[in-house]
Amino acid sequence: MKQKEIFLQSEGDAWFERNRQKVANRDYQKDDPMAAAILEISTTASTQNKDLHILEVGCGSGGRLAWLANTLRCKVYGIDPSAKAIEQAVKNDIEAKVGTAEVLPFESSSMDILVFGFCLSLCDQQDLFRIAMEADRVLKPDSWIVIHDFFAPTPIKNEYHHRRGMYSYKMDYRSLFAWHPYYSCYRHQLIHHETKKFTDDAYEWISTSILRKKLSQHE
Repeated sequence: MKQKEIFLQSEGDAWFERNRQKVANRDYQKDDPMAAAILEISTTASTQNKDLHILEVGCGSGGRLAWLANTLRCKVYGIDPSAKAIEQAVKNDIEAKVGTAEVLPFESSSMDILVFGFCLSLCDQQDLFRIAMEADRVLKPDSWIVIHDFFAPTPIKNEYHHRRGMYSYKMDYRSLFAWHPYYSCYRHQLIHHETKKFTDDAYEWISTSILRKKLSQHE
């Protein structure tokens, strides 16, 4: 069975229940790299005076999206494998749907910012091409991607400690997009997974990356 099917059947809800309190107590203003990255993007010339549309893959109960909608007055959308999480997100007035990253149930060229937060490392590796294709499809010609996940310069496979037979995959997830001439990496920061400070311990690296999608001037 593929990992996405396990998450859709049970592990998505299990993750939601394990992390419910932690997520509820999160301060998006002070302690959230993804929210900080999106706020920075919102100050660029490419996004100012726009009615921003933001999609978060792995949105959980939608706390970050609700905070962004209130802070930026933007339109927010989410997708998550947990039916319980999506039920809560919908109650928070978020257009959210149950699903996984390789099939995004949103219109083409509809999103200004696409967020992947600690979800790509749990995706089936054979789906990565489709995930990148779907991300590119829903993004507007001039748009942004934020990726926050485990990082390794060369791919590493670790056992997922919450369920036997599942794995998390560390790699440089920028590479799904940065190879293409339409995509550029504007920022890539490595920090320690727990302390959130700089570290030389490569095993503990997580990264926050900001990528820009901009079609060439000849398109």
